[in-house]
Amino acid sequence: MSDNLLKIGSSAIRASSLLLNTTSNNIANINTQGYVRQRTEFAPDPLGIGVGRGTTERLISEFTVKQLRRDTSQYSFAQQYVSEANRIDALFSNPANSIATGMNDLFAQLQSANNDPVQPASRQLVIGSAQSLLNRFEGMSKLLKDQETFINDQFDIYVNEANDLIKQIAIYNKDIASYGNGTTRQLPLELLDKRDLAILKLSEMVEINVLDAANGEKLVFMNDGQSLVVEQGEFRLLSLRGDPDPLRKELQLQLNSNSNVVRDVNSKAIGGKLGALVAFREEILDPTQIQLGQLALSLGDALNNQNKLGMTLNGTLGGDLFRLPVSNGLAYRNNTGEMAIRVGLEAGQGKKLPPNDFLVTVTGANEITVQAVDSRGQVIPGSDKVIGGLDLTANLTLNSASMPPGDDLYGLEINIFIGAGGAAVGDRFLLKPLQESASQLQLATNRGEDIALASPVRGGFNVANLGNGRVEQLVVTNTDTATPFIGNLPLNLVFTGSDTFEIYDNTLPVPNLLGTASFSNNNYNNVLAQAGLAGTYGFDFNISGVPRPGDRFTLEFNQNGFSDNRNGLALVGLQTAETTRRNAVSVANAVNEYSFNQSYGTMVGSIGERTRQGRTLEEANAAILEQTTLWYESLSGVSLDEEAANLVRFQQTYAAAARILSTSQTIFDTLLQAVR
Repeated sequence: MSDNLLKIGSSAIRASSLLLNTTSNNIANINTQGYVRQRTEFAPDPLGIGVGRGTTERLISEFTVKQLRRDTSQYSFAQQYVSEANRIDALFSNPANSIATGMNDLFAQLQSANNDPVQPASRQLVIGSAQSLLNRFEGMSKLLKDQETFINDQFDIYVNEANDLIKQIAIYNKDIASYGNGTTRQLPLELLDKRDLAILKLSEMVEINVLDAANGEKLVFMNDGQSLVVEQGEFRLLSLRGDPDPLRKELQLQLNSNSNVVRDVNSKAIGGKLGALVAFREEILDPTQIQLGQLALSLGDALNNQNKLGMTLNGTLGGDLFRLPVSNGLAYRNNTGEMAIRVGLEAGQGKKLPPNDFLVTVTGANEITVQAVDSRGQVIPGSDKVIGGLDLTANLTLNSASMPPGDDLYGLEINIFIGAGGAAVGDRFLLKPLQESASQLQLATNRGEDIALASPVRGGFNVANLGNGRVEQLVVTNTDTATPFIGNLPLNLVFTGSDTFEIYDNTLPVPNLLGTASFSNNNYNNVLAQAGLAGTYGFDFNISGVPRPGDRFTLEFNQNGFSDNRNGLALVGLQTAETTRRNAVSVANAVNEYSFNQSYGTMVGSIGERTRQGRTLEEANAAILEQTTLWYESLSGVSLDEEAANLVRFQQTYAAAARILSTSQTIFDTLLQAVR
């Protein structure tokens, strides 16, 4: 009997000691990151004498851990996204940086100049406001560029962190697999804790899925199925220069044991902090930079175009106020031909330019296709512009004149340079005319006299006229043909009755009849167009009032008409005109143009909306992660109250087991005394 008590007491002592060790270890590691609470369980002795073998295991739920990794990835994504978005939101919400304020000030100064067109000082204030606006464009664009550089730096940092974690997980896998599945070698539970912690940290970088291998390894995959950790090996993430844009970081996977095994990464399914950087770049940073460039170009082109339709303080036709930038097309690495591209905005086509990058592809021996692409680099369906019948053996220029009537080339002017090797079918080029245009737009003049406030044409009437007809609504639309435009003036208009006007030139002694404008009623609008002459002279006008037969009118160059502000009013009218294109492809009957302020307001509103959505997502994911963490900690976390209670309980069982040994010793001693 005493022999059985000795065995029972000894096994109880060992069991209680192991339980105390497990509890003490839990208490000691309560602040150890990644530590999983342990529990020791025993089976009864097969012969019913004492306690059998004890097993210490981690208290963990794989389902809960899977949820924790998923929620950690989603929260890390939202947190990183908001962190980046807040910078852009703060930048554009600051009134000191407002482009709208700069534009409003420019148009206000133009209006002031219109009040006294011959005053040089007011004209010079327009130049000053224009330069101030350009400075704002440049400052905002460079800040966005700095943000892009910062994103690229973070990209490299996070890729290095992810690679370190992937390597750690692979090392832990090998160490764990080396213990095998038998019972001869006890697997250190700390190794499992360290591996799980490394996997959890990796889930902050990218969203992952984890599978169990038969040998005890954890196989880690990206959310789209690409392998990160495989049996006896791992991939590493590569941060690469983009193709074709070297400033746009991209990701690839390379197998460490074989550098020839390379996998592309689906950027849309990365998740985590790396995915947040990609999403922020595609949803906020790139679109903002492009829309800012579009606004700068459309504003500069519209003011240039209108200024050319007026007359300066020097009595000459107006010229460009702004110098519009050009950029080089980016060739893809697998191009085989010798072809280069430069792209800029075609003069007067600013309202045709959408907020997009463009893909140019050599689709045939004599054919080129231009397509608009979105911020993710995907071709926008229905945006194809196919230009055929080209000679791709020599340099050429593509613009609106290259397109069928009624179509456009997105306002682009594409200069193609053919090298000795010629163009190769399949070669592609990415055009980014808006990426840096906001920082490269410059003033073409610093002279206030060059602002063309006056109209170059004025209309008059003969004082002997019997009727009250007057030349009204004179609108100049084209001064490109400057010499014939001026040389063919003045024009003489004679009302012959029956709602008909005859138009004569200034040939002496006998003027030539240029055309006849006949109307079906007394609404004498667009007289030159009615006579088929509007395209020749680049302007048109209406006759108001009631003319009498024989009444004469004169259209002449606005000599010394410096007090005129008609073109200045047209310049001011650009502030509310619809001059900016919304989308490359629009739905039928949909509004596809808006004003400068509407364009800027839409851009700022989009930034604010994206940022607000990100903040909401961050708050929601933070709450979900907190709930999941509490769920995880309820099983795997160490509770001091519970461990303290266990410590007292196991101390009592240890003392009771010791009493069993003491009792066994007493019985054994009694037996010895009995036989003496």
